[in-house]
Amino acid sequence: MSIEVANDANAYLGMKTLDTPNSNNYVEYDGNGHLTIDVGEHDDFDGPDTQPGEGVNSDSFTWFDGMFQLCNQGKAEANISYELPDPPAERDIPGNWTAPGDGYDEQVVGFYYISEGGDDPGEEGDRIFVPEGDSVPLPVGECREMGVRTVTKGVDATTDAPLIDGDVVVTADSPAAGAPNGTDPS
Repeated sequence: MSIEVANDANAYLGMKTLDTPNSNNYVEYDGNGHLTIDVGEHDDFDGPDTQPGEGVNSDSFTWFDGMFQLCNQGKAEANISYELPDPPAERDIPGNWTAPGDGYDEQVVGFYYISEGGDDPGEEGDRIFVPEGDSVPLPVGECREMGVRTVTKGVDATTDAPLIDGDVVVTADSPAAGAPNGTDPS
């Protein structure tokens, strides 16, 4: 048996930076080749000659288009899902990551892709939010440009703690990957 380990960009589920303003400013690889996202305080902001920001606005929805790309570099279709870490203890966020503001049942942090029309939900160009635990099919050889959305309705901006801090687990489930010709064995 031989099993290789690859960095995020070269793995069967490729996680790649993009040449977009958001990816260039907030996404990079760590020393182990893992994709990292940091939309906190930056002193190296690649933008206009102004004071850099320190995070997302309170009481708002923030969409970061074009953060990274997920690519199915395996041998069969995969269903992609993710799991968030526990909310920071200093934050008033329930364990299910729901915004604490009255009337909001929106997930505080999550990922989305842009609809390409056809079999995708919504109209071409729509942002399609993927709730934690839901999965999205990714055909072999195809990529999805991913974005990050935050909802800070009712989140206290004066609390000195990040909105999210920890590892997000991305899972690619591909039952057909080990089957002959990539057919589903069930």
